Amino acid sequence: MMIRFTKQSLKRGSWLFISLWLLALTAHAQSGGGTITGVVKNEKGETLPGVTVGVINADSSFRKGQVTDAQGVFLITGIPAGGPYAISFTSIGYIKQQSRNHKLAEGEKVSLLIKLKESATELNQLVVIGYGTQKKSDVSTSITTVNTDFIGKQSILRAEQALQGSAPGVLVLTPSGQPGEKPMIRIRGTGTNKNPDPLYIVDGFPVNDIEYLNPNDIERMDVLKDAASAAIYGARGANGVVLITTKSGKKGPARVAYDGYYGIQNAWRKVPVLNGTEYAEMMNEGARNANQAAPFANPAQYGKGTNWQDATFTKNAPITNHNVSVSGGSENSTYFTSFSYFGQQGIVGGERSQFERYTIRLNGDQKIKDFLRVGVSLSYMNTTSRGINANADYGGVLNNAINLDPLTPVYETDPAKLNNPVHYPVNAIRNGDQIYGISTIITDGPTNPLAAMQLANGKNKNDKILGNAYGEVDLMKGLKFRSSLGIEVNNYSSSSFTPQYYLNSASKTDVSLVGKGFSRRYTWQVENVLSYNRKFGKHNVQALLGHTALKSRFENMNGSRPDLITSDPDMAYIDLATNETLNKVSGGADVRALLSYFGRAAYDYDGKYLLSATLRRDGSSRFGRNNPFATFPSVSGGWVLSKEKFYTSNTVTFLKLRASWGQNGNENIGDNSFPWAAGMVLGNGYTFIKPTGEEYYLNGVASGAVPNPNLKWETSEQTNFGVDMELWKGRLAVTADYYIKNTIGLLFNPPITAIVGNPSPYVNGGSVSNKGVELGITYKQQVNKDLSFNVTVNGAYNKNNVTAINNAAKAVAGTGFIGAGAVTRMQVGYPIGYLWGYRTDGIFQNKKEVDDYVGPDGRKIQSKAVPGDLKFMDLNGDGKLDNNDKTIIGDPNPDVTAGLNLNLTYKRFDFSMFAVGMFGHQLLNGLYRYDIKMANMPREYLNRWTEEGSGAKYPRFTFADNNGNHNNVSDVYIENASFVRIKNIQVGYTLAEELVKKAKLNNLRVYVAVDNPFTFTRYTGFDPEIGARDALNLGVDRGVYPQARTFRAGVNVNL
Repeated sequence: MMIRFTKQSLKRGSWLFISLWLLALTAHAQSGGGTITGVVKNEKGETLPGVTVGVINADSSFRKGQVTDAQGVFLITGIPAGGPYAISFTSIGYIKQQSRNHKLAEGEKVSLLIKLKESATELNQLVVIGYGTQKKSDVSTSITTVNTDFIGKQSILRAEQALQGSAPGVLVLTPSGQPGEKPMIRIRGTGTNKNPDPLYIVDGFPVNDIEYLNPNDIERMDVLKDAASAAIYGARGANGVVLITTKSGKKGPARVAYDGYYGIQNAWRKVPVLNGTEYAEMMNEGARNANQAAPFANPAQYGKGTNWQDATFTKNAPITNHNVSVSGGSENSTYFTSFSYFGQQGIVGGERSQFERYTIRLNGDQKIKDFLRVGVSLSYMNTTSRGINANADYGGVLNNAINLDPLTPVYETDPAKLNNPVHYPVNAIRNGDQIYGISTIITDGPTNPLAAMQLANGKNKNDKILGNAYGEVDLMKGLKFRSSLGIEVNNYSSSSFTPQYYLNSASKTDVSLVGKGFSRRYTWQVENVLSYNRKFGKHNVQALLGHTALKSRFENMNGSRPDLITSDPDMAYIDLATNETLNKVSGGADVRALLSYFGRAAYDYDGKYLLSATLRRDGSSRFGRNNPFATFPSVSGGWVLSKEKFYTSNTVTFLKLRASWGQNGNENIGDNSFPWAAGMVLGNGYTFIKPTGEEYYLNGVASGAVPNPNLKWETSEQTNFGVDMELWKGRLAVTADYYIKNTIGLLFNPPITAIVGNPSPYVNGGSVSNKGVELGITYKQQVNKDLSFNVTVNGAYNKNNVTAINNAAKAVAGTGFIGAGAVTRMQVGYPIGYLWGYRTDGIFQNKKEVDDYVGPDGRKIQSKAVPGDLKFMDLNGDGKLDNNDKTIIGDPNPDVTAGLNLNLTYKRFDFSMFAVGMFGHQLLNGLYRYDIKMANMPREYLNRWTEEGSGAKYPRFTFADNNGNHNNVSDVYIENASFVRIKNIQVGYTLAEELVKKAKLNNLRVYVAVDNPFTFTRYTGFDPEIGARDALNLGVDRGVYPQARTFRAGVNVNL
């Protein structure tokens, strides 16, 4: 059947209506009860097959249904006399409707003619754009929406986590599984080596961090991915923009809702390491290969030894969440208020690695006159967090659990050792009456991880208040003016206490130390927007002009003092420390201001031809008088082919092509107020001696970083081509995008020679390119009256490449690793933050292979190598191995990201599953402390060379590594980190309406869920999901705190 779209049929998203005609009432007596029959049609009078028709009596729990046949006819018999009955009609592409309070006499037959109205399909839903909303069918830029239904099913602490796998082109990685950890967000690749986080706008107000947000308060999140959609935010939109809309009240009586769960968490994986016997045998082998005496006479006597990971990981660590909200409203006012508590203990460290958050929110809107509206959004957050040392080269808890020898006990019980003050001095760490074991084998490296966690006495507290008020007035038809004021106040405090301790001879102190830190950030923003929206026949015109002024001030102060008079961490105050001569005090301030003017114009003809243009001009205090302002333009267009008269497809019922181009800026260089001006640094003082012999300290003053008055904006330019389509009246929706994103004028600190005597200045010195494709597919199906499902699959491919760096080396060094120098790099022609090291050509199997590996001059390239050592490749062919032979050995940036979201409903049961995948990236597995001779190691290292032809992955193990098999970082230690992770599985049951009403409730749902139940990966470390704060620290696993596997049970109640 051919479908032609008309103006009337395209007005989707309004209320559905049913037109009921009573055709006949018969009094034919039947012993089988009553009958309801009829025909279902659409607005154009066409019959609708496949419509699910259900008859329900809530009082008697009677349910019966049928699906309309090819002619749209349904016939439901055997309905008991009485009532009242509710009749529902459900079909994909049409709005579900219920007709209530039908009563039937015995033998009565009711015939109905039903007309259904088309629903608002996936592509006709409203999308939040900067300073407004649009139907998705009218949007010509690239925007992805995540709604509250999806957010509510995840056990997420932070709202950013809801973007993982749900928005194509958005990479979300958590640096660790430590409670309260901030996720790493990258939209369409990494375009800067500084902070690449997107801009967050919450109810119109920009915020630095969205930790304060209770995810249950969020109505929707809209991700502006291309430059044209983000250009309205100009200077701050280079890394993408996330618009967050919180919930608001709706007209009606007060609605009280509670959502809560309790769960237990455990490690999803432990890394197999050598047991006691294997460890002793391996150490003996290392000694023999170095021509040294074997340290263990009888390895078999040690058995399994201590399993440090079993001792370190907390079993059944609790996680809990409670959220209560009240909402409602009248004709003129609405309100929404909520209170929440979230608490989580870590799977490593328990209470010493935990996070707690309290939030309060109040949103209100008031219509004062028909032309005048005001509103307010207020929120408060209080958090307390504690953490342990994780993913560090030295002293990381899980790194210690891998590398400490398994022959040391968790607690020492040998009286001979306990009574020896050399092994167990007075400062040895205790747990009640027990003393933690101290290794006598490893005396200068890894320590007892449980003892180390006893030193984690730090605590961080954060209080944040954020308020945003607006007034909006209609000046004339289609023209309105909106003014808003937003204020954010954030007070942060930290405390630390390090007691006197002895972990081993290299990790000890006889001086306790207490530290305190305070900081405050105050931000205000004033915004005025004049907008116009009118429709003239088939011509729709939108325009806006706006002005923004923002100022932020950050202050901090830190102090410390040694020799606390007590060992109680709760009494760790600076005044209780006695050593005033070694006081340390520091502090500073940062002020930044932003002034912006912006405008946007949009036009569409009959929803068929779409055009939009944006222009924003920003001025920032972070750039000097030579370049304080910059202008960021964009343009986009779309063509809805399915509205053309020549378009006749009955399968692809909506088809839109779109294209956009635009520029955005970036001035996010941290708390650095004036990088364009010369600064002064206090410190570097000197202690003088008076003639009386009294000492006094005089502070010195030195010049700060070299100023750069020509510093200007980092600019991101992006071109996007996309297509949106729907098939079978919205049953299947597809969105695809191709983009080219180039960042120029990269802000970074180039290395300068130390003889200058000043820190490196900020310069505009590089360019980065990102190219990729994105695909999102959603399918929904009403199988029958009881069963329906929807599934969303998305994927993205991104290719990152550094195209310019303005220094002689055309490269910038990144993070280091256990004395091996930089192992990540930013370099022209390679992806940003790639893993840098030596490539290998296998393992030398015999002496001839060593002797034959020579350079142009005939000399051996690896003169210290012996059979069993790695063969490093001399890439430049000069006959020697140095940094010029190092190259890319891995890329920590995933090539492909993907997500899957499945929702299924069967009667009162619901099931959901969410999965993510990342592919094509690598990690440096740095779990083994090669710098410690007697360190334990993962069992993976049993696959080492022992004799010619052994086919091993790893080189021989020796105490004398003259070849640098380990401290020369190479591709041998690079692993494929691709993974697929089932993030969440949830099963819920909604109680029958008649049972809920007896309890005076509107709705009651109970559910069970498991988070991170399955992870499929070839990576051998704790977790393949590793993020980082910046691009040059990504990809190195030093013992990362893994994600937890969580089992939860919860309830949703509506009063």
